Formats: sequence, structure tokens, C-alpha cells
Amino acid sequence: MRFFTTLFIFFSLSTISIWAQDTPAYEWHNPLESLSKMEGQGWENIAYTRLPKKAEKQVRKAVWNLSRNSAGVSIRFKTNAQQLLITYEVDGNIAMNHMPATGVSGLDLYGKDTTNNWLWYKGKYSFNDTISYHYNTKNSPPEGREYQLFLPLYNTCKNLKIGVPKGHTITFEKPRTEKPIVVYGTSIAQGGCASRPGMAWTSILQRKLDYPIINLGFSGNGRLEMEVLEFIAEIDAKVFVLDCLPNLSPSATNTEKEIKKRLHSNISYLREKRPEATILLTQHAGYSDGLVDDTRKNNYETLNRWTSEVFLTLKKEGDTHLHMLLKEDINLSNDAFVDGTHPTDLGMEQYAQAYARVLATILKKE
Repeated sequence: MRFFTTLFIFFSLSTISIWAQDTPAYEWHNPLESLSKMEGQGWENIAYTRLPKKAEKQVRKAVWNLSRNSAGVSIRFKTNAQQLLITYEVDGNIAMNHMPATGVSGLDLYGKDTTNNWLWYKGKYSFNDTISYHYNTKNSPPEGREYQLFLPLYNTCKNLKIGVPKGHTITFEKPRTEKPIVVYGTSIAQGGCASRPGMAWTSILQRKLDYPIINLGFSGNGRLEMEVLEFIAEIDAKVFVLDCLPNLSPSATNTEKEIKKRLHSNISYLREKRPEATILLTQHAGYSDGLVDDTRKNNYETLNRWTSEVFLTLKKEGDTHLHMLLKEDINLSNDAFVDGTHPTDLGMEQYAQAYARVLATILKKE
């Protein structure tokens, strides 16, 4: 027994020694010291969160808490480093029953090649009190590369630092200046249940369109609430996407009159505050068990019918900047769901493809 214990200690110490010899000394950089606003944010000086501090007293507590999650927020930077080490902490649970730690609490790194295509980097990660990701970027060109680091979808990110080996440089890039696409939605928009942050449909769409997108999806709480919309309208957006139907299932309180009222009031308010912006209404994409559960099928078909009626009424009244994305155009396949409601990565890709088709046309025309 002593022999095996001694052997184990020897190999452990040898491994640590070799690792230490191969690990460079890092210089650490805090993005918050260089940037007042990250890619995917509508306000300045809110760290890695999604609503400004003043919203805490106005929106419901559940919405405020979810706004602390960094879904859709990313850090753009340029570096000639051949390795990256990133450490940070989170406030909530690392994982969920139906969504892995890499999606709930993890990072996702992409780098642009010489033809402006995004390349995905695999990270070696460790989920502890302090989470760490190590990226090998040694095949990058000597002059460096542009990167985009997507932050956790369902957790609050704090104390993030990016380490580059001594002798290498890193420059943090300000957010893009185009008027963004702002998405107000549910858990599906927030990113549930993507396997990693870059696979949320808003993140996929950003890469497809090469266009800034702000993710304001609030899990279980995307309910077309005016107190939330007042903050959304503060953003000078090119397109406002309203994708909240999955959180508005017909009920004693969510009546036809109430749902139509919310749709009308949201659209009217945005039109008043941002008259030139495009508004895209999104139908409920359905449930994978809708074909075997009449109640679930009736749920989304009813919501889609009410939404279509509101849409047609407003179009007849002359709203030329109002569009609608149909369930049939989203066209999620039967295997595109984790639990009948939330998309897998396949479902997220299908969502992004549908949005890319309609938004590419909108961005070109308007």
C-alpha cells in the first residue's frame, strides 16, 4: 500500500511540475476597467448585466433578478496571445436539470479568420468557486486576431479577468455602433437550453447577420409588461422583436382581451417612442408534444390566432414597419426540443435561421 501511495504522490508531483513549467506567467486584465459598455448591452456601466440600476424599483423582482444574468452579453477584444486564461465567479447554481453547466454558467470563445468567418475555440474549463477557462490560441496569426467572448446565459458573472502571457497584448473593443436588434422574450430567448452561450439563438443570429443584438429574454417572465417595455424603448434600436407568447398561456387572467391589449399597448408605445423602428412580432413556435397533446396544441394555436388578428388590424391601420414571424417559418423539428418546450442546440439553430431570413430582408429594406 505504501508503494502505491508513494507512486501516486510521485506522479502527481511530476504532473504538477511539468504543468508549471509549461504554463506561462500571465498579465491580468479586467474588461470593466477599459469598457463602460459591453457588446449586447443597451446601457452603460451595468457590469455584465442587462438592465440599468434604476429598473430595480420599477420592474418585478423576478425580472430584475433575471436581468442580472449575462445572457447575450459578450466581450470583444483583439490579442496576439497564443493562450488565454479567463477566471470569474457566478452567483447562482452552476447547472440545471435540463441545461448543462457549460450553458448556464460557462463561457464561449469565437475568433475571426482572415475572411471574417467565426471560428469556435474549445476551452478547458473547471467549475469551482472560481470558474476558469483555458484557451489555446497558438494557431492565430502573429499579428493577432479579433475575438468575441460570450458570457453565461443563466448566471450572474462577476470578478472576470482575462490573462494573457507576459509579452503579449490585448485591446478591448467598444460595442458596435449600428442601431441594434433588441429581443424581448422568454427563457427561449434568454438561451434555455443551449449547451453553451454561443448556441443561444440570439448569439447564432448575431454571427449570421454580423449585426449587434441585445438579448432581453427573461426566463418565465417575458410577459409584455409596460414597466419593462419603458426601459426597452430607451434603446435606439433598428428592430424591436417581441417574442413573449410562450410566457402568456391562455388562462383566467391571460384572456383574449388581455393578451390583445398587451400586444396593442406594447406596439403602440414602441411606435410612439421609436416611430422609425421596425417591430417584429413572433408567433409561438409550438411544442414538440403538440401533436400528441391537444391541450398544448390548442395553447399555442390560440395565442398565434390572437396575435395574427392584432397584426392584421394594425397593418390595416397603416403600420408599414410592423412584421410578423410565423410558426411555420420557424419550423422547429420534432427533435429540436429538450423537454417539449425549450430548444436543443438544433432547435436554437433552426430559430436563428428563421430569424435570419426575415431580419436580413428587414435590414436591407428599412
